[in-house]
Amino acid sequence: MSVKYGELCSLLILENFGNVAQKIHDELQWAPKTHKLLLSAIGYPSGLVKRALCILIQYGFVSFEAGRNPLVAEYILQQEKIVLLLRYPKYLSLINSKRGEPSRLLIEEVLRHGSITATKAILQTWKRIQQGAIAKYTDGISGLKEFFHQLIVNQYLICCPTPEKAVAGDDIRVPQFTVNEEELFSPPEIDLRKLMDLEKGIPNSDPGDAGILWRCNFDRFHQDLRDEIMVEAIRRRFDNEAATLMDILLQLMYERTDAWATSSNPVPFVAIRDSLEKKKWPHLSQYLDQYIKVIEEDSCNFIRRSGEGSTSSVFVNLGTAFQNITAAAIESVVEHRFGCKAARIFRLVKKKRYIDQEQLQKLAMIPDKEAKQLTYKLLQESFLHLHELKKPASSGPNKSFYLLHIDFKQVAQIVLNMCYKGIYNTLIRAKHEKTDNSRLIEKFEKLNTIAKNMREQGDDENYIKQLFNEWMTPPEKALLDSVEAMVEKLRMAELYVDETIFLIQLFTYYESAHLREKP
Repeated sequence: MSVKYGELCSLLILENFGNVAQKIHDELQWAPKTHKLLLSAIGYPSGLVKRALCILIQYGFVSFEAGRNPLVAEYILQQEKIVLLLRYPKYLSLINSKRGEPSRLLIEEVLRHGSITATKAILQTWKRIQQGAIAKYTDGISGLKEFFHQLIVNQYLICCPTPEKAVAGDDIRVPQFTVNEEELFSPPEIDLRKLMDLEKGIPNSDPGDAGILWRCNFDRFHQDLRDEIMVEAIRRRFDNEAATLMDILLQLMYERTDAWATSSNPVPFVAIRDSLEKKKWPHLSQYLDQYIKVIEEDSCNFIRRSGEGSTSSVFVNLGTAFQNITAAAIESVVEHRFGCKAARIFRLVKKKRYIDQEQLQKLAMIPDKEAKQLTYKLLQESFLHLHELKKPASSGPNKSFYLLHIDFKQVAQIVLNMCYKGIYNTLIRAKHEKTDNSRLIEKFEKLNTIAKNMREQGDDENYIKQLFNEWMTPPEKALLDSVEAMVEKLRMAELYVDETIFLIQLFTYYESAHLREKP
């Protein structure tokens, strides 16, 4: 990975876990290391380093295994999981829209702890609900238990591996973690009465899930986010009815195909129509054949149809669809960065696959000098590439000529690195804004605490507002509002850039999966 990728991960660790964890990240990003090597490189006390390592392991950002010496553990950094910290708000929004607010609070507790027992997650969530996290909730702890159960059944939560039992006489110090496949999504048996006893503060109550930890199954979240991209792409190109059809196709695909396959197994036309009738979509059911034909003929190749009429089947082309969606996103990046004329050149090269400079200048309808400048700029930034072809020996002094083409894998990596750099810059800028105005922010937080205490004591709200206005001058309020607006704008920019990162990651995955599936 690029240097900016490592810097971004380091900054995320610093913001969320502190200096010691950042130092551990910076040391492990180059190679796995033992605890002794980490201590000598970092220079912090052993207790602090052990504590930071435990936290990073709990969140899955660091793993360990026996090294060359089987008695000593080597710690390995998992950077791809660190970047997912940027996506946590999106996971919470997704689960809130699909499963409701109680599920969102449960997932939030799991994300906050990295890995957690079902009992602790339920009790912590119940405590927050009692403090007013949800306006109307009447199901009690038993309802939260059922919500947690459904999150496991629907594979949003996955069971963490547990250490193998040590064999007598075995001197291997590095524990091995295992979990049976059938236990991954098997909900724990929790005694509701003992769970309620724990909530009331009765000691020595074991609901029955001690030592069984759960963490978020990010693949399941990514599957839903991927489906949203597909459905939204169809909605933008066609209409809501077509988007509904794609959503139903994806659900039917999962009954017949692995969720991450590049192309689905055939989905019968009759099954699609029956599903539409069950869900009461009469208009879509009536014009189903026409909708399938229109989506199939689209240039993005979202679906492919085999056969005709009611005996036909539909294939969902996930790999091809994300190739085309990613290509469109890259074209948008080129247009935003180099202008509409450069984007026209980029699209021409993409359409022709291979094209020489003279033919490009004629077809682009751009003045020759400007076309050359833009082409060389795109070559310099590696958005275009040259392919050399040798001429026959009898063709004279010019023994080769060059064709322009696009290597989308390389271009995708360039855009991905640009995204990492962009998010890193937004985080640095937000940190700078907070540091420069730290005194004002601290003053505002102290005033909010005082106001909250006064409200709890029963003081009049108008009197509190009057005091607040006296303590905060208008210029201070204006400055604080501008800082908050800037930080919020930067935060939204991070989420938008992360959408592009996720799209390119999907493209990379399907490209590699397509190569693996080839004979």
